[in-house]
Amino acid sequence: MAARGWIGAALAAACLCGAVAPGQQPPPAPIIPPEAATLKVEGKTESGGLFREYVREQKMRFEYGRALKITLPPTGSLTVTGSKRSELVARATIRVEGASAEDLDALAERIGFQIDTRDAQLHLASVGPAVKSLSRKERRAVADGLASPLLKLPYRIDYVLDVPEYTDLEVSVFDGDLTLGGIYGGIVFTVQRGRVTLSGVAGTVVGRLATGEARVELSGRSWRGSGLDLRVGAGNILLSVPRGFAADVTLAASAPLDIRYPLDRGPDAPPDLPFGSQTRGRFGVGGAELQLVTGQGAIRVEPYPPDNP
Repeated sequence: MAARGWIGAALAAACLCGAVAPGQQPPPAPIIPPEAATLKVEGKTESGGLFREYVREQKMRFEYGRALKITLPPTGSLTVTGSKRSELVARATIRVEGASAEDLDALAERIGFQIDTRDAQLHLASVGPAVKSLSRKERRAVADGLASPLLKLPYRIDYVLDVPEYTDLEVSVFDGDLTLGGIYGGIVFTVQRGRVTLSGVAGTVVGRLATGEARVELSGRSWRGSGLDLRVGAGNILLSVPRGFAADVTLAASAPLDIRYPLDRGPDAPPDLPFGSQTRGRFGVGGAELQLVTGQGAIRVEPYPPDNP
């Protein structure tokens, strides 16, 4: 089942290339809307209302080493996986809820994402009534013709993206999980509430999680790149380390550290000295700097594969 229209098409209609006369503003960059939505499933909510889940997809060429910015809606999760292909594949599963089929039809036309090529950095941005990162013109276009109650109906967008394995990322998630796997680059992410999983990432990674749980799964024999800086406001961190891994490590938590992987803390700290709430040391011969900090929570370091699976 295809949605009857897409708000990005109207926004993109004005995106024409050409010379700019003196004193005039340059035309906006092309906005690439995804393909039409297709219906995945529909049914009733626990409260007796209706829901539908749609899928929107987009594929485009995306060279190695480029940068991608991703902004999620108020509610939604994101999974980004690195691949060997020079291609960006974005798949969004959109769940909308309403009191009638007419409400769901109206919302399906206005919710999704668009890819903005304004800068050298591509920007994949969510589109919907509650998305505050849109421009004033885009917000007006999304809300045009919708009754006020429809602007407040709940929805969420969950993304699955494939990108080249060498990609720089800038990610913003408000309420949802973030999973990054097999990506090397300059990676910056912020998550307000949710679960963060980093698996086989490398490069220069800086992450902030306000509330939730974080899991870091290292790979290989050392960290490729300058290191990892992960800070959690409230929540636990689990670090899984392959045997034979080498890195310099800084750990800090509000509870005593639970470290089950060999960590050399130097001659001033005997091996049998109990761990406090913070420490600094090295795995193996040392290497890139890994910093993991939680303000209210615990940190556990375990070998991978675990000793007792």
